[in-house]
Amino acid sequence: LAQDGATQSLFPMPEAGEAFVLKRDNIDFECALPRGGKLWGRGCFFLSSKRIVFVAGDKSCRQDFRSFAIPLQMLRKPKFEQPIFGPNYLAGSTKPAPGSENDPAAAPLLGGDTVFYLTFRSGGCNTFLQLLYPLLTEVQAQREQGPIAQAAQEGRLNQVAYVDPSDPSVLYLSQPTALPGSEERTNFEIDTPSAPPPEGTGQQPRPNGNCLIS
Repeated sequence: LAQDGATQSLFPMPEAGEAFVLKRDNIDFECALPRGGKLWGRGCFFLSSKRIVFVAGDKSCRQDFRSFAIPLQMLRKPKFEQPIFGPNYLAGSTKPAPGSENDPAAAPLLGGDTVFYLTFRSGGCNTFLQLLYPLLTEVQAQREQGPIAQAAQEGRLNQVAYVDPSDPSVLYLSQPTALPGSEERTNFEIDTPSAPPPEGTGQQPRPNGNCLIS
């Protein structure tokens, strides 16, 4: 993570050839790790041409849980749910990207699928969804660079994105740059148990029970 030079807020350091597409605030995240343990946090997420990255803000289950990256290449069974009671959420599963097995940051995700939920605490989701699914198709078909990724890189997202007035997602019309010396990295201690969420976090029970936080 690093500080955005324009907003001073934290954002994920981009990978080679990665372009950020949008940012969405007021998000709850939760997941169940393959080898046991659960993570949760409240903050925002970034959709890029390669990843969805959740960044914890004012609430997190543990001090060393600051962010969670979901490579689009490894995103499986994405499902957007609109419950009658409760906020909309995106569910799916992921694994570490190929070649990252020896990266200490990927260690908690080894050994199986990580089931995750991104809960949209307010606002619509049409702008996000209209960009996510084409990006998934592009990435998982292993295309070099599709039209959305190219538009993001060139600052033309406003020409290709469907903008839903009820969706508070913020499109990137220029790519963020990190303040010099602001990059930070937090080591995740795998064997440290996760604390239970504080009361009033508003987490909703999930129908399959894979990542229920109570």
